[in-house]
Amino acid sequence: MQNIVRYFSISTLALLLFMGCEVSDFDLQENPNYLTPDSADPEYMLNEVQYLFQHYMKWMIVNTDDVMRYEAMTDTYGDVVPTSVMDGDTSKEWDTYYEALNNVRTIEALAEDDETLLFHSGIAKLLMGYMTVTMVDYIGAIPYAQAVNNSEYPNPELDGGAALYQMVLEDINEAKTEIEDANFDFSTDLFYGSDKGKWIAFANSLKLRMLVQARLASTDIGIADMQAEINSLLSQNLIDSGEEDFQWPYSTVQEPESRHLYFQRAYVSGFDQYIGNYFMFQLKESKNNPDPRIRYYLYRQSNEDPFSGPPYLPCQGDPDVDYCYIGNQYWGYDHGESRVGRGDNLLRTVYGVYPGGGSFDEDQFVGAPNTTDNLGGAGILPLLTSSYVSFLRAEAALTLGTNDDPATLLETGIRNSMSKVMAFGGVTSDLQPTAADVDAYVDEVMQDYSNATTDEARLDIVMKEYYLAAYGNSIESYNFYRRTGYPSDMQVPIDDDNPVFPRSFPLSRLEVQRNLSLEQKNNYDKVFWDTNPDSFIK
Repeated sequence: MQNIVRYFSISTLALLLFMGCEVSDFDLQENPNYLTPDSADPEYMLNEVQYLFQHYMKWMIVNTDDVMRYEAMTDTYGDVVPTSVMDGDTSKEWDTYYEALNNVRTIEALAEDDETLLFHSGIAKLLMGYMTVTMVDYIGAIPYAQAVNNSEYPNPELDGGAALYQMVLEDINEAKTEIEDANFDFSTDLFYGSDKGKWIAFANSLKLRMLVQARLASTDIGIADMQAEINSLLSQNLIDSGEEDFQWPYSTVQEPESRHLYFQRAYVSGFDQYIGNYFMFQLKESKNNPDPRIRYYLYRQSNEDPFSGPPYLPCQGDPDVDYCYIGNQYWGYDHGESRVGRGDNLLRTVYGVYPGGGSFDEDQFVGAPNTTDNLGGAGILPLLTSSYVSFLRAEAALTLGTNDDPATLLETGIRNSMSKVMAFGGVTSDLQPTAADVDAYVDEVMQDYSNATTDEARLDIVMKEYYLAAYGNSIESYNFYRRTGYPSDMQVPIDDDNPVFPRSFPLSRLEVQRNLSLEQKNNYDKVFWDTNPDSFIK
């Protein structure tokens, strides 16, 4: 209840700001929404930064859910990553990022003369750093140094991705110092309740994530020995338990809308998307032991035969479709299936209790909008968890030879994910998986890992388990798929054997129109750390 009340206050404050005028318009010399040190309340501003952060991150995740096969892509890559993708009517990822940047710079300016704001400044730096790294990972070069200073730079120029990585790494170190030196708390910290130790663990884990991400281009960010750099982090405080997981809590509040976006899309009215068949197959059929998380991840709305009555599934008898229907009422679409609009909105499989705050699947077979046994949208946005950190460390051990045992970390990552998912929502059901189910799954993965004869094959197994654990945060899988090429069995679009995978996202179409310094880029352009071949992934 405390989290719900806190989130309500943040959402309300944010909405009051948003209703004043457009979120941002860089054609204005002075944007009325951009607060200055003279007009700012730092407590309010950091509340606002938290709200903007989660808004931006959730929509960036949605942008790649279908690209990464968690949802079915029912169009082409070019259509799902258009030049308008960062300018959605609701999402406004581009403008949200720059409004947050303005607020963070204001907080940092206030903290220079007020030591009671050191905690505020440290948190703001870390949240802005995560947003900036995400923007670089998706787009590449973006306006930064000259941005949100319209009177002096009406057409802010691009800053390179590698330079921005270096800047964020420096900001992380500064943030750690500020947090450690702070004597005053931030009273509405929705992430860690002003727990310094957890913020330091997050800061170190974010740095680890960045180093692993940039390992193919380490010299570009000024690191001559990436192995040594990561080894130095391994003895420091990292996220290694569920209590330290960096996540955003949603609530059941409807006005203002504070429920998880997955819940809004599936449980308020008929589901307009499809869960990806590739993802469901990996959970249900790819191993001798089904994934114990499947009833938490997915909820089946109907037990009707998808091939009976009207042709709800268009793939019947189509030899070009890989999965079509994986059985047992797990009703989704293959990657690239464009034959939509079949009247099956209340029959398709939808999001479950984790992470979107929906229902645990107990074979109810009731349409999601009609369920009464769900969490009402009180889900989470899993951003950087102990399982993710374990998989990142396993990757570093396999590719860089760092001081970790990749097999141990693989098992730890799987078990941490299982524990987190199975503890979520207070589920009590006869259909809950048992400890023996989890052990059987883990034992099978570890046997496959033991049988692998090369580090590349071992890395493939690690990335597959990372992919399954990262449900609800496709930012992670979009990044490691471009970085490693794994999982190696990712489904290719069924209607195109040689597609152009979006190695990056476009700049905001609106910003290109209003900023004379910018030219639109191509989706096949690679970000600085992606040094892999052009046809590396599909």
